[in-house]
Amino acid sequence: MKIDKTAAMAVLKEEARLSEKEAVDANWVAKVEKLSQLCADGVSKTHIAFLGTVMLAKSMNREADLYAIKPTHAQDNENAFSARTLCHGVLVPVAAELGISIGVTGREPLNNQPYFRMNRLGDDTPVHPGGRAAFDYMLGLVEELSKLRARRDAREALRAFVAVRRRYQTRYATPDGKITITPEHLAALIATFVKENSEGGRRAQAVVAGLLDVFAGTGRVESGRINDPSRKYPGDICVRIVEDPEEWEKAIEVRDKPVSASDVQIFGKKCIDAGVREAAVVMVADQQLPLDAKALSTWASGFGIGLTLFHGWQMVVDQILFWAELPKPEAAILAAERIEARLIAVEASSEAVARWQSLVRAS
Repeated sequence: MKIDKTAAMAVLKEEARLSEKEAVDANWVAKVEKLSQLCADGVSKTHIAFLGTVMLAKSMNREADLYAIKPTHAQDNENAFSARTLCHGVLVPVAAELGISIGVTGREPLNNQPYFRMNRLGDDTPVHPGGRAAFDYMLGLVEELSKLRARRDAREALRAFVAVRRRYQTRYATPDGKITITPEHLAALIATFVKENSEGGRRAQAVVAGLLDVFAGTGRVESGRINDPSRKYPGDICVRIVEDPEEWEKAIEVRDKPVSASDVQIFGKKCIDAGVREAAVVMVADQQLPLDAKALSTWASGFGIGLTLFHGWQMVVDQILFWAELPKPEAAILAAERIEARLIAVEASSEAVARWQSLVRAS
């Protein structure tokens, strides 16, 4: 079954428009809300994107087989459709345009497990135990959708999905006042900001990525998403080589929890295997014990790589501001701007962004 992308985009946008002006099915609102909460409590939000995809498919063609989501594995089924194509080509771009949270932020949500591995929905592909409750509940919703015979009913479900998931879209406030941070106060404000709420490491990672933007430029600094199982970087943050942007010059691991010598060596081994010759570990936990930097450096040298340990925020900030091309006062202001942008990129909370803005801006 071929689903016209242009027509599907039009339908999704129309239901989004109607969700603002007309009554929304309370029954489906409650069900989408329940799935949203189960995903938030579990380990995977991909199930939200999948539900939106099959709702859209059913809205386009009532005969769509919502279980036959990979046509190459269902060649004798004329009602099979490519859920991955529909999600990537329609749901993702329209959700970005209209501010609809589909749970995950990648361009191809269904390239994640368990959907990447399964041939057919419900084929017993293993599901992470932490996501089982959400997955099972979503299967029940798919079964209910499959029984709908009128496209109008499917579109009402889709409209409810849009209405609920719009409320989950993070929106960051536009800051007032100009940045007034000084080099002397930058490290202390960063320490306060990260210590207030780790947000699973997001704040610390965003801060280091923002600082590295000042040193190396945004085009060279790559920062992966927190807890991304498909992360292709050897470290939390990597810096590309100027002469060869396809290769990594440096890899940096950021930890706001205590780090052991073995933790450093495990990270160093990843860098060795990835061919990265310069590795650094930023350790900012208050409980961090001193490590034998000389012994670890000797260990790294034995493998032909450089290893730098940063203990605390002051060390990192001092190095970045000294080596930045801009004078320190200007570099500190740019760092504040880039940290804010990186907080948004790692999907930190709106409260985190607002808090950072309040710390570095004049009242």
